[in-house]
Amino acid sequence: MSTSLNIAIAANFDLCEKIASYLEESLLEVEKLSIVEIYPFSEEQGIRFNGKAVAQLPVDEVEWSDFNYLFFAGDLAHIPLLAKASEAGCLTIEMNGVCSALADVPVVIPGVNEEQLRDLRQRNIVSLPDAQVTQFALSVRSLLNNASNAQIVVSSLLPASYYDADGVHKLVGQTAKLLNGIPPDEEEMRFAFDVFPAKSLNLNAQLQRVFPQLENVVFHQIHVPVFYGLAQMVTVKAEFEPEQDSILAEWSTNDLIRYHQDKVMTPVLNGEAENNEDEVHLQISALESVEGGIQYWLVADNQRFSQAFLAVKLLESIYRQGY
Repeated sequence: MSTSLNIAIAANFDLCEKIASYLEESLLEVEKLSIVEIYPFSEEQGIRFNGKAVAQLPVDEVEWSDFNYLFFAGDLAHIPLLAKASEAGCLTIEMNGVCSALADVPVVIPGVNEEQLRDLRQRNIVSLPDAQVTQFALSVRSLLNNASNAQIVVSSLLPASYYDADGVHKLVGQTAKLLNGIPPDEEEMRFAFDVFPAKSLNLNAQLQRVFPQLENVVFHQIHVPVFYGLAQMVTVKAEFEPEQDSILAEWSTNDLIRYHQDKVMTPVLNGEAENNEDEVHLQISALESVEGGIQYWLVADNQRFSQAFLAVKLLESIYRQGY
């Protein structure tokens, strides 16, 4: 195993920037970082790593065997690139859950089910699931001993940044127009000052790759006019109400989680907290009893925490285990 690593990132600019930042903070010895432009950057966009400009490589000029690892956040249209990287021996962390349906690709969340990395070499690919699945799974692990047969409803409030940076730009533009009395274009989907249901994703299939015992989970997915920060309300109803003291004890010992007893964390408060701290976390608050169970509130930055930060954590675990 090489101690000086050659790593590539294939993602949109915002996510590339965040991954590069967390790689700088990690203990991994990265000799060279490169960007594979599956989403071309604009002229003014460039990534820096350890004070130096990062090379941006056109897809057709990439020699995948040159890289030890690849962070990949593309869509289904980019899957052939994964096959090429895998066949060349480049180990890929797929960050959108698009490979999670493949039986020989492990679906792994750091701190939750890293033992499944034993199957990593079947395809040289590991899938980090969708952000909705990731942050819910981190929170619910402490409930599994006494609520594996529970009925669970997860209401996800998806920010404009959930899919890509274009959503943020659209929300900014529409908000500015409406505040100045300019109606939005009739053909354009309304983002500002409105909510609407999101296209349904098969999140349960991803979740069951992590927790096969969770068979009765319903995900509600709603777009909201928030820039960054995925918020979720979780309701758990079981035959026996989960013990809040044991749940809080497990949350308090998880370095990825911060529980707030006296304050309800929101996407805005979460963003402000991250600007003043060196680390990011899954923020949990508003734990309370409801009829037949409990409910609680989750917030995390969908790109910074659930994708970039956890992907780098996953790579650190992969490297420690000798893959």
